[in-house]
Formats: sequence, C-alpha cells, structure tokens
Amino acid sequence: MDQTCKYHPLETSTYYCPDCETNCCDHCVDDSRYNPVPRCFQCNHELEASGPGNIEPFWRRLQQSFKYPLATQSLVFILGLSVLCSIALYLPFALVIYLALFGSGFKYCLSCLSHTADGYMTPPEITEAYVGGFKKMLVLILMVFITSTVTYAVDKYLGAALGGVVALLVTLSFPAIIINYAISDNMFESLSPANILNLMNSIGLPYGLILAFILIMSGSIAVVYQLVAWVPSSLDSVFLYAVTFYYLIVLHHLMGYMVFQYQSALGYSARLQGESNKRRGSHQIAMAKISALIKEGEFNAANIIFKEQVSLNNDQLALNMQYFDYLLATRNADELATFVPNYFLQLEKQGRSDLISRSYKRLLHKLPDFELIDPALKLLISQASFDQNDAKTVIKLLHGIHKKHPEFTAMIPALTLLIDALGEFPQYNKHAQAYRKMIHRMNKVDSNQ
Repeated sequence: MDQTCKYHPLETSTYYCPDCETNCCDHCVDDSRYNPVPRCFQCNHELEASGPGNIEPFWRRLQQSFKYPLATQSLVFILGLSVLCSIALYLPFALVIYLALFGSGFKYCLSCLSHTADGYMTPPEITEAYVGGFKKMLVLILMVFITSTVTYAVDKYLGAALGGVVALLVTLSFPAIIINYAISDNMFESLSPANILNLMNSIGLPYGLILAFILIMSGSIAVVYQLVAWVPSSLDSVFLYAVTFYYLIVLHHLMGYMVFQYQSALGYSARLQGESNKRRGSHQIAMAKISALIKEGEFNAANIIFKEQVSLNNDQLALNMQYFDYLLATRNADELATFVPNYFLQLEKQGRSDLISRSYKRLLHKLPDFELIDPALKLLISQASFDQNDAKTVIKLLHGIHKKHPEFTAMIPALTLLIDALGEFPQYNKHAQAYRKMIHRMNKVDSNQ
C-alpha cells in the first residue's frame, strides 16, 4: 500500500526520511539546485526516493500512446526512415545500408523507451537515432542469434517438448530483454535469466498485457499488409515501413511507461517531466518549508524564514498578506508591531486602503490591547476607516492625538478628519467645536510665524 505525505495526506509520498521516519511528497522537500539529492526540511538529511507518486496505469493511456509517434520530431523520423528504406533496395551494399537504417530505427525506439521510463511523455529528438544505431542493431541480431541458438540446442539435444517450452519462454521474455537492454545498455545483463525473471515478477500480471498488446499490434500490422493493395505501387513500401516503425515506437513507448509505472518495484527512480515539475526557486522551497514547520508546530523557525522571505520579496503583496495572517494566527504582538507599519503603507501604495481598515479590525479582534505608537500610522488607518464608513475607529485613534503626539507635523489634517468623524454623531458636537477652535488657533499661529 502506498504511503501518503505527512503534510498532505491526500498525496502519495515520493520520498522517505530514515532519520525522521517520515514520508513526504515532492512539494515537501528541499530540492534546491545546491542539493544533488533532495533533503528533509526537518533534519536536513538526504532523502530516499520512494516512487513517483500517483501514476495512471499504462493500459489506461492507450489513446495517448497511439498519438505518441505523431509528434513532429517522431513523425519526421518515421517518414524519412521509411523513404530511405524504400530506396535502399536499389543501392549498392543494400544489406549494410538496411542494417544501418534499421539500426537507427531500433536506436530511436530504445530512446523512446528509456525517455518514457525517465518520465518524459513526448518523443526524444531525432538526433537520438544518429549515434550508435548500427551497433545497437548488431547487438539485437546477436541477442536474437543467442536465444535462437539456445532454443535450437535444447530442441535438438533434450527433445522437442522441452525445446517448445524454451521457445515459449524466450518469446515471453523478449519484452523484458528489450526493456533491460534499454535501461542497462548491456547485452549480458539484458539476457540474464535472473534480471528477466526479476522484471517480470516485479511487474506481475500487467507484463502479460504488454505481451497481449504485442500480439494485437502484430495482427494489426498483418492486416495492414493485406490492405496495402489499396496503396499505389510507388508508395506501398514506404507505407509498409511507416506502419512498421509507427507500431514499434508505440510499443517501446508502452514498455517505457510500464517501467515508469512500476519503477519502485524495479529499483528505478524517475519523475513525470513537464511544466508542472520544473525546478523550484528558493522562494518556493522556502514557502514549502514554512508550511511544513507550521504543521510541525515549530513557529519560531517558521517565523525566521517568513521574515527573510518578506524582506527579500517586499513588493509581493500576497506574501505580505500571508505573513500578516500568520502573525495574527500566532498572536505575535512583537513582530506585528514591527511589521504592521510597513504592511499598511504598502497596502496604501498599491491602492488597497480597503484592506487597511479590515486588517486593523482583525488585529484588534486578536489582540485587543495592541497599541499604535506612530501618529502617521494612526492617521493612515483613520483615513482608511473613514473611507469605509467606520467613524468610531477614527475617533478612537485620533481623539487626544494633540496631547499624545504634540510634535506631529500632520496635526491639522488629523484633527480635520477627527472633526468629520465626530460629525457622524450629534452627541459629540461639542468635541467637534473644540477641535475646530484648536485648528483655528494652529492656523493663526502658523500665519504669525
């Protein structure tokens, strides 16, 4: 049974930390470019890969598999190779040319297998077929020769019955031989009975499905060959070669995906490659680590990283909002006293004054005794609150500001705003009149200076 990530219970784990004895998914590991092997967020030790997570079974990907060779690079390769094979018959040294061409085809098919096994669901570049194709073809011929020789020897010296059994076993083993060769690039390891049995046993019943697909595809090719009469004679050989290479690429892609699906059992490790798993930046990794630390209850460690990220990415409003929520949730009054002034100023600069009033209310709800020291911040919050029809907050913040902050340079705008707020309540008319007289005296003093 697959283990799940400790921090994301609905996600299958892809790594295991032997020191912490925890399972985690790709998101919950430190996989920065400085770490050749992903490390644990808790103890910083290297992690053991435990599989690629949830993978769609290969038998459910038949539609995608048959579309696989239709990508531009593989389609060009199929058509080009088919044309060359069609005209090679009329050239000198046709056998050598055929070996080279089919070797390129076999090399490309093996590249499709290993490419898929590594998690790439698109065909490799055509250049994968250029180097080493002739050698690969000779190795394939040699493997066929060795298995045929063994079968013939058993049939001749041990009897036809046992020879038939060996022939059947060789037939059943051939997909495993090709898979082992694509992964190991070693003929002897590919032909090793132990390696063949290990692969078949690790995959289990689905290995039989691959054999069934091979039989079905072989039958399909035979049917296509019977219908070749419909194709003009000048193109019939090109058509037949194209169909053959098309099916071979599909088959090798399916075998590669089977390796990718059962990689844990095969002692293989890969990830589904694509846009979704590009290497994360340091900020993304840091945020993932913060999430893990919070779930572990290590709030001080999480706060240190959070502060660092806010300092490095101060222009990111979403990050600042997230840090504000975190500080409220942990009721960290000391950090809030430092963070709130800059945060509210940033909200104003980005045209989100509506969030200033709302955030201040949330702050007082969590920390009723929280006090503001900076008069400019009081004025900023008061103006935002007044714009949101919250006159009471304005009165609470600015009433008596001339006594608490007599040197405040924006005293007149603050008192003017206070008078407007007091005007919302008839019972405070006397207070409003007193502040008007105060503003009058201040203006008179300023005019005399």
